[in-house]
Amino acid sequence: MFLDEIGELPLGLQAKLLRVIQYGDLQRVGDDTPLKVNVRVIAATNRDLNAEVSEGRFRADLYHRLSVFPLFVPPLSQRADDVVLLAGYFTERTRAKLHLTQLQISPDAIAALTAYNWPGNVRELEHTIYRAAVLARSQTDGSIVQIQTIHLGKITGHVSEYTVSLPEAGIRVSRANLPSELVAMPLREATDAFQKFRIENTLAANQNNWSAAARELGIDAGNLHRLAKRLGLK
Repeated sequence: MFLDEIGELPLGLQAKLLRVIQYGDLQRVGDDTPLKVNVRVIAATNRDLNAEVSEGRFRADLYHRLSVFPLFVPPLSQRADDVVLLAGYFTERTRAKLHLTQLQISPDAIAALTAYNWPGNVRELEHTIYRAAVLARSQTDGSIVQIQTIHLGKITGHVSEYTVSLPEAGIRVSRANLPSELVAMPLREATDAFQKFRIENTLAANQNNWSAAARELGIDAGNLHRLAKRLGLK
C-alpha cells in the first residue's frame, strides 16, 4: 500500500494508521468488526519528518514504524540526466493523450529542459511537456508535432505570447495580443467570448470529439456540454 504525502496526515489519523501498521487490524466506519490486513506499506513525503517530529507535527512512534528502510530521492535539479528520460516518457504519454502520430522534442528544447532547475520537480516537468505539446500542436496542421523552445515559455528565458509552466503563471495571454473589442468588453462578456473561442478551437482540433476536447481543456465532459449549451454552442 503506497501512502503519498504521509507528512500531511493529521495527528489523529496518524494514531489510527499506527494501529494498522502495528497490529494489522482496522475497523470500517460504522462497523464494530475488526478486519485483519496484511500489507507492506510504502510511504512518501517531501517533508523532513525528523524536523516534523521535533516540532510535534508528526508522531515519533509512527515515524520509526515507517522508517525501516528510508530512501532519499534527490530533487530533479540534482538529476539532470533523468530530465531527458522523464521528458521522453511524458512526451510519449502526451502523444497518446492528444492522439498524435508523432510528438518530438527538438534538441534545443531538450537542452533548455536540462538547463532549468525545476523547483516544482517531476510534476512541473510533466505539466510543462503537456502544455508545450498543446501549444505546438495548435501551430501545426498535421499529426506530427515537434516541441520547440518557444513552446516552453519562460523556462528558456523566452518572452512570447504565452508563458508556460512557471509557478506564478499557467498559460497567460498578453493583453497587447488580445483583440481590442475583447479588452473593452465587461468582464463577464469577455470571459464568455474567450471560453467560446477556446471551446470551438479545441473541438475543431479534436475533430468535434467532445470527450477528447474535455480532456484537453481539463474539465469534466458533462460540465463542458453544459458550458457549451450556456454559450450557445449547442
